[in-house]
Amino acid sequence: MKDTAKVTEQTEALDEVVEQIHEEFSSKEEEKAIKKVAKALIKDKNQIDLSHIEHKIMSRREQILLVQTYFKTKFWRDLAWLTLAAFLVTIAFDYFISSTGRVGLFPAGIGAIARFFAIWTFKSNTQMQSSFYFIYYFAMNIPLFIFGYIKLGKKFTYTTILFIGLQIAFDQILQLIPVVNPNSFHFIVNYKLLSGIQGSWNSGIWLFIFGTLGGVLVGSAYALVYKIGSSTGGSDFFTMYFSNIKNKPIGTLNRNVNFIILALVIVLNTAILPVSMVTPDVKVNILQSISVEDALKRLDKNNLDLVRSMLEYAQANRAYINGNWDPQFLFNLGINSNIPDGDVIQAIWDNFNTAPTTFNQTQAYQYLVQFVCKDGYGDVLPLSIVARIKLAYIFGPSLFSSIALVLCSAVATNTLYPKYKARTYLITTNKPKEINKILLNKGFQNDILTWEATNRINKNYLHRSVLMVAMSVMSWDLLEKDVFLADPQAKINILKTKDVKGIFNYEIKTNDERDVIHRKVSTDDAELEKIRQIAIVKYNKEHKRKIRKKQKKSDNQDSSQV
Repeated sequence: MKDTAKVTEQTEALDEVVEQIHEEFSSKEEEKAIKKVAKALIKDKNQIDLSHIEHKIMSRREQILLVQTYFKTKFWRDLAWLTLAAFLVTIAFDYFISSTGRVGLFPAGIGAIARFFAIWTFKSNTQMQSSFYFIYYFAMNIPLFIFGYIKLGKKFTYTTILFIGLQIAFDQILQLIPVVNPNSFHFIVNYKLLSGIQGSWNSGIWLFIFGTLGGVLVGSAYALVYKIGSSTGGSDFFTMYFSNIKNKPIGTLNRNVNFIILALVIVLNTAILPVSMVTPDVKVNILQSISVEDALKRLDKNNLDLVRSMLEYAQANRAYINGNWDPQFLFNLGINSNIPDGDVIQAIWDNFNTAPTTFNQTQAYQYLVQFVCKDGYGDVLPLSIVARIKLAYIFGPSLFSSIALVLCSAVATNTLYPKYKARTYLITTNKPKEINKILLNKGFQNDILTWEATNRINKNYLHRSVLMVAMSVMSWDLLEKDVFLADPQAKINILKTKDVKGIFNYEIKTNDERDVIHRKVSTDDAELEKIRQIAIVKYNKEHKRKIRKKQKKSDNQDSSQV
């Protein structure tokens, strides 16, 4: 009943649109002008084949009707889904991705490049990074809008532009709300505050958690967008195009493309990242792998050996506060409190050089490395050590947390939008002809295999038919209800299908609206007559243009001969 009501509603909407187009088409001035010319030409043009012109005019009229019908029946529903999806993506980026800062998460695809540019432009302003991410993302999509318009259609491109615009709007709104803006409100934990606490273990764990949650939100939003026949922009234009051609899951294609872009962006971000912002554990691992002897020989950018460089850095930070040395710091480096403040660094350095019997040189060096690395030491390190640190950082939490984000996004998208996930359905029924007819009427385009079988239930033998069909999960969701309405006693076994080789249609053919519109136009005598009149006028204009062109060419030839 609901399906019948839906069809009736769409038919009524089409009738209304046809009437509007008909009235617009037959305005008094246009009608008089067309009839006047057509009557004069129709006597001579009855024998001319105008079908090709009439076909073009009819197709244009049908397209106008389709667009207007879409806005009357589906636009507001699609807009609601787009709005929800844009809101989810904005939440994911503002509260889970951008909040992790410069050394945190990177989104998938072209979004990763946009975030890189936002970070490069506003190195220390997380709020501006978040806002300009959406602006850069929109700017980078402009050439892709043209590709989408040509290859994927107007609706696909326009709704994509609308989706990105809604993201920008939501981001600006959230930034202005006092209580819930990303700088004041934090989901679960304040990652920026957490990452500033000594030790990076907790922040690394939370980076993975944020990547997982952000990926689920982004993937769910993308699935909503794909369901209405749109995209999220960026690499989606290409992945959606090739997904339609190759019949591959959009989430899987997105994942593969995103991994390549993500790896490139992580490398670029690491290249411009100051060593002081690299996570402490990476720097500790590299510096502790250097022996004390090498540390005393290697010079930093200020021509100080690494031991003295770290000691002076420690003095400038937590080790020397308000004119007093930290007692714990001195104890761990083998210094007593009786040494004058100005001689402490030299005394510690002498310990490393002379290595007295009471001084554990290796243990003291490891403590010194951990102490300064937690405070951001590293910008003065020599290039050879910086290269090792950044190479290690590339394969650190930022990369693998971002990979987790991409994987979770792909899984969520494929789960909620299983367009190319095929299953084999075995339908046991007493009404094979009725179910067969329903499948065909609903647009099923693949093989329907039927055979007779004997079914044993409670020691009774029943003769039943078995239908075997293979289709996508999304297509079955549209047909399942109708199958059970045709035969409430039917039993259906669903078999997991790894792949289908050969010719196979993943979508059921649903072209009802265009068929209805075509019937409306092709059966409307008044509309057909006006289409014929316009075709005659167009033919006459084209004919006159060709005569003028031919005459002009002839005149040019005559003048050249003279």
